Amino acid sequence: MQAPFCITQLTTVQTAGALAITGGLCTSASEMLNVEAFLLPMPYLIDKWQHRATVRLAMLPSKHMLFKAVNRKLVGAVKRYCSLINTLLVTYGCDSRKIEKLPAVSRDLTLCSMLPFAISIADSKEDSIRETEHAEEEIQIFMDRSALNGKVGAAVVLLRTGNLPHILHIHLGPKSKHTVHEVELAGMLLGMHLISTEKQGNTTFTLGVDNQAAIRAFNSIMRRPRHHLAQEIIQIANMLSKQKNKNAYKLTVWWTAGHKGLEGNKLADKEVKRAVEGLTTDKPLLPSYLHKPLLINLAAIKRAHNDMLMLKWAKTWRETDRGQRYIHLEELTPSKKLLKLSNQPKLS
Repeated sequence: MQAPFCITQLTTVQTAGALAITGGLCTSASEMLNVEAFLLPMPYLIDKWQHRATVRLAMLPSKHMLFKAVNRKLVGAVKRYCSLINTLLVTYGCDSRKIEKLPAVSRDLTLCSMLPFAISIADSKEDSIRETEHAEEEIQIFMDRSALNGKVGAAVVLLRTGNLPHILHIHLGPKSKHTVHEVELAGMLLGMHLISTEKQGNTTFTLGVDNQAAIRAFNSIMRRPRHHLAQEIIQIANMLSKQKNKNAYKLTVWWTAGHKGLEGNKLADKEVKRAVEGLTTDKPLLPSYLHKPLLINLAAIKRAHNDMLMLKWAKTWRETDRGQRYIHLEELTPSKKLLKLSNQPKLS
């Protein structure tokens, strides 16, 4: 997979780049330059590229010409004349059946102006708080998500004057398989489900989300990881708009500044900690789309592998003679902090 000659040539090119970044001497050691410039050594960088290519193969949709080759049952059983695809899949152990697939066709952008709900994003946090405090909608839904101790989860709170709060929790699993953006959309899906189960639903609703990127996903082509959740949200919202009285029903998704003293945000922030710890509402009370575990997120797989490579690099560097001597000067090497410190104008 990695020819030594190719690695040597690529390392030479990388060293030239590290010299340009750090302004070091031509006689400087390559491993030292990589640490100073925070450049992943070439063997690890090639491993990163190979893993990225493998994951992209595993996420191909069923209509792609390579889908059958990647998903055949005999992958890993070939002992002679292995193809590059087979070698990659065996090396990194990617099970394509557990990885989410990207759609083969992009979403029609003309549908962005035909969303079944209104979107409101305030210009500042102060404006967002002011809008929430003076909201006239009868039912307000607040959502919060979090990632703690390597786990991700979300909680949704429905508030209606004179009624007890209605709360749903969802625990997606480890951070190595799911991202914060993904759990954000999962929380919005819970919010849509609460609206659909509201008995007196012919009224006005607001769904507060503290992440602008999650809201703007509805105006995109939806071909990124996690966007399958956004498509499910739109589908439920379309169903609700058809079932409800159009003169009385209205749904607005707006950006709410998180942790700013709002009652709904406080309650959601308290409940999300329970979701991160592993609490999930009983399946009959969840939307059918979340009854089964979600497929592994592409971005989470890449991030977990990159973190593993960074740890291996740090361990290898600190075991070398240079690393042991250098660690007395900077304990965090290799680290981005060292690159930022060396780029300060006061040092030049």
